[in-house]
Amino acid sequence: MKFFNWPINSKSSHHRNKKSIFVAVTLVLVSSLTACSSIERIRSDSLFEQYCHEEGRVGQFIYERVALSEEFFRPIPTDVRELDRIEKSYYIDERNLLIDKVRFKQSYTVNYWGKAMLSLIGPIHTMESTIVRKSDGKVLSKAVSLLNMQGKIRKHLPVYGVTCPTGRDIKGHPLSNKHHFNLIENTFFKL
Repeated sequence: MKFFNWPINSKSSHHRNKKSIFVAVTLVLVSSLTACSSIERIRSDSLFEQYCHEEGRVGQFIYERVALSEEFFRPIPTDVRELDRIEKSYYIDERNLLIDKVRFKQSYTVNYWGKAMLSLIGPIHTMESTIVRKSDGKVLSKAVSLLNMQGKIRKHLPVYGVTCPTGRDIKGHPLSNKHHFNLIENTFFKL
């Protein structure tokens, strides 16, 4: 019979009302945060698409192709352990030639994945890699991609966001990464 007496007991009714109010307030807050996040994501997606389709904003830009003399190259190692230590970005000519990284860095600076805020909405970041000749400070080439974190609330979660340029090359690699990784190969050739 205790089951039918629960509405009569005022203490349990008061406690139940507190729980109900707490649950209702929590649901309203969660719903509000979700709605704000969705609106922020729609705004950031729209702005991101606009930036991605802007002429000359993203992609790989080669301003000067440079011929390297024999002294910039080294033999490709045959030892498996040594091969694993070589940065793949220093291969050119379909991986038939290997640039000597130490000698190369005496004359050129390679800056990978420089990150700058493009817009607080999203936030949207510009990711830029550049190759600069040290003798005159000239930028020889650069690769630019965009990263959209898709909403301010999502930026605190472990997400990578959406990148542009979109698409993949014939080997299945994302274009937004490939433009950065093959920048040396597309800028330099053997004399």
